[in-house]
Amino acid sequence: MTPAELHNIYRSERDFWWYRGMRAITRVFLDPLLNGNAGRALDAGCGTGYNALELQRNYGLQTYGVDIAPLAIQYCRTREFQRSSVASITSLPFADATFDFIGSFDVLVVLPRGQHDAALREFERVLRPGGWLFIRVAAFQELRSRHSQWTAEQHRYRAPELLSKLAGLDLRVEKWSYANAFLAPIAFLKFRIWENLRKAPPVSGVAEIPPNWLNDALTGVLKTEAAIIAHGFRFPFGQSLMAVARKPALIR
Repeated sequence: MTPAELHNIYRSERDFWWYRGMRAITRVFLDPLLNGNAGRALDAGCGTGYNALELQRNYGLQTYGVDIAPLAIQYCRTREFQRSSVASITSLPFADATFDFIGSFDVLVVLPRGQHDAALREFERVLRPGGWLFIRVAAFQELRSRHSQWTAEQHRYRAPELLSKLAGLDLRVEKWSYANAFLAPIAFLKFRIWENLRKAPPVSGVAEIPPNWLNDALTGVLKTEAAIIAHGFRFPFGQSLMAVARKPALIR
């Protein structure tokens, strides 16, 4: 992640429609698991610390964060997220079975392909038996955009690949769905046709917050998806993929 993009994220993460809507969808996954179950959590690849602080505020979790970018940790400290440190998610500086919950928010996709499995093994190692893992990744290579290039995104997932990796680590997937589905056809036309015709250069998609009416309307689209997923529907396609998995509890 470039310093310029970390700055963009820090400025827009509270209000930008994509972040607001994705937080609403994420809560649909996490509320049934974490409400009333305070424990220790890790935001693996915590960026500017916003999601880690949300875990603390919403669920009372004692949250830690790591990010490989020193600037990201500086932003965490600016947000007064003190339990954050510089480290790679492929070599976490924690003992086995440390955390009750681990969240990974759009981090795997910026790793080189050869490091994905190493990161997932580290998540499994530091997760306690009975603990929960939440992963969000970008989905479908066909939806790769100029913003994807700007953020040095390396790989976009489809569900069978991610679910297979989790199952191979003896993590039981309890719930998954694609998300940001309603806007995916528009995104395909924009990313694969319009941007190519314009020969648009790589650019941040979150540098500027849209006008309030549009920002609120787009947020509403994602919140509608959140409500649908909350009723048990699983989207078969979308720009993001989310999954919750549990590490089996020890048998006594």
